[in-house]
Amino acid sequence: MSRLLSDRGALGDGDASARAGVPSTVRDVVRDRMAGLDDSVRDLLRVAALIGRDVDLRLLARAAGVDFADCLERLEPLRALGLLETGPEDLFALRFSHDLVRESVTETTAGLQAIRLHLRIADALEEIDADDEAVTERLAYHLRAAGPLADPVRTAEAMKRAGRRAMAKLAFPAADRHLKEAARIARTAGLPELELSALSLLAIHPRRKPGYGPTTFDHIERAEQLARRLGRDAEAAGLLFARLFGPYTFLEWNRGDLVRRLSEQGKASCDPVVQVYGRQALGLHQWDIGDIGDAYRSFTDNERAIREEVASPERGDNPIRRDISDEWPGWQAVVTALHGDVEAAAAMIDRWNGPADEHAAATWAYYMTMIASMAGDAAWVLRVVDRWTAAGTGRLAIQQEHYVRLDWYWARALTGDDPAGIAAEAEQFLSATLTAPARFGIVFHLALLAEMWLAAGLPDRAENALDRADRALEAHGQRYAEGLVRLLRARLLQARGEPVHVVRAAGEAARDWSAEHETHLFARRAQEFLAGLDPLPGHLAIENHG
Repeated sequence: MSRLLSDRGALGDGDASARAGVPSTVRDVVRDRMAGLDDSVRDLLRVAALIGRDVDLRLLARAAGVDFADCLERLEPLRALGLLETGPEDLFALRFSHDLVRESVTETTAGLQAIRLHLRIADALEEIDADDEAVTERLAYHLRAAGPLADPVRTAEAMKRAGRRAMAKLAFPAADRHLKEAARIARTAGLPELELSALSLLAIHPRRKPGYGPTTFDHIERAEQLARRLGRDAEAAGLLFARLFGPYTFLEWNRGDLVRRLSEQGKASCDPVVQVYGRQALGLHQWDIGDIGDAYRSFTDNERAIREEVASPERGDNPIRRDISDEWPGWQAVVTALHGDVEAAAAMIDRWNGPADEHAAATWAYYMTMIASMAGDAAWVLRVVDRWTAAGTGRLAIQQEHYVRLDWYWARALTGDDPAGIAAEAEQFLSATLTAPARFGIVFHLALLAEMWLAAGLPDRAENALDRADRALEAHGQRYAEGLVRLLRARLLQARGEPVHVVRAAGEAARDWSAEHETHLFARRAQEFLAGLDPLPGHLAIENHG
């Protein structure tokens, strides 16, 4: 503003006319500066403003259709006016002095002219940096801004690539926007296959972030309909399976209906992939309701078919099938542990996954800490969390992180690190993440909370947690942790000083319930608890044996 007034000769005299000439906004200053520019320089400035705050000179020259030397010459007046400045580290880049300056320039660009310039910038980006992943989202932005002048296939594909890149960076809101826009463009242009591919990607990443929503389900349902319309039954089955994650995440009562639908499709289909989805859905349901033996057999019987049909390279690269099948070894490992073979379960996790990248590390830690806490091994949980955080992935805002953190609280409480304080912190965190609405694993983690309170010597708080677990069992029907809840009831009786025969009866009932459901891990833990009780008097022992 001072430069502008100085050029006008208005500084220093202090009269009213000078005061009246002071611009009211930065935009007025910029527009006044642009008024004295040559048309070719002004046009170059507008291209630069649409490129962004930081301007690569190679890109600017290509998009403006001028050679590099001519571009540099035209930029001189802009630098002299202070609108653009040379970057301190890159001599082949310029930077707008402030983003308000850049915005002020773009506002002087007519709508149709801006659309054409965005297309030229997109063309130049592809010519210069076609193989550079860093320009993916910028290219998508400019193609979208080019609107009807850009080929819809090209724009939608660019938005899809931008969505993938945003997912890789864990920028989930951006991934949502890119993929939804890709699907919208494809649908408007009457391109069902392209719309389906965008929606399939959109169906993947909600499980990698906190939160689902009705919009997510609508997109997955639309994708399933498209897949069936296009005759892609295996893809449609995969999308229906993806829909299961929402109801199972939030323990909705209709999850059993979706399982039955998918199971029936599997039985009726000749496609091995559809059959695999049907059997896997049934196994998930059996695990959910606590029929661990049946779940173990379903997952084990399906393992070979998963390798040969779902994950086979000959089947092609399907993002839904690949992403969903990537979770299945974790499920099989958890059920294998509940069925009694903890060592085999841990080996499955280590063979299948590990801290190779951020998402893989979080998934590995999620399943490993789940198995370790089910086994009652606090030291194991701490070792896993140490390895996970050493990989630099403890910051991830994804669903698995909540569960890993709760298991970590449990392990710290049981190893004597201020159990009462840790239990209180864990209870607050659990209430914030798994209860409103209730989420998968709420009963199991309430049981872990009760065990923390027992370790702190506060049986009343433990009883409150177990009462909440019982209410959750009845409200949501997820019973795979019921054997642990029953065992902790027996331990609560012991903590309250109840007679040994009362404690023993509760422990035996917990053991027998778990054994009946083939939850051998909790049955074994119950038996170990019973073995640590005071022995029965001789005549009662004989009577009990009889």
